[in-house]
Amino acid sequence: MQPIELKQRIDRVEQCADEAERAIQSGSVQGELRQSVDAMHQQARQAQQACASGQQQGDQGRLREVVAQLEQASDRAMQACRNAGNVDPKLQQALQSAHDEASSLKKQLQMG
Repeated sequence: MQPIELKQRIDRVEQCADEAERAIQSGSVQGELRQSVDAMHQQARQAQQACASGQQQGDQGRLREVVAQLEQASDRAMQACRNAGNVDPKLQQALQSAHDEASSLKKQLQMG
């Protein structure tokens, strides 16, 4: 995968995480769901930073690890969303999009 494509894909996950954050701010979301969205958002930022430094150093292993952690954080956020029950559709969509993008990116990186 080309470095610019990797950065764009990570940026898309981060944008979805931003949307989820905004949906949480506008609603009355508490507990595990809020924490898991915050964690996913933080992990997306870490992936962006790793992408930027990884491109300079050519550290594919570190990028794979960070993307795998991002996918796990999105898994937890999706599970928390399901457990929460009645969740704002905007939040559900943002989480689903972030999860789908992170999962796809992880698979693509693993295949090389």
